Amino acid sequence: MAEGTIKKLTDKGFGFIKTTTDKDIFFHSTALQGVEFDDLQEG
Repeated sequence: MAEGTIKKLTDKGFGFIKTTTDKDIFFHSTALQGVEFDDLQEG
């Protein structure tokens, strides 16, 4: 599972995570475990 800082969220249910290797990882709200998409914040 990817870990990092949320770089960008969209109103369409997906976003991007900035990892420690400075690579952005795409994610969709259906892949989230243990958290609701609406509870996430950038940064």
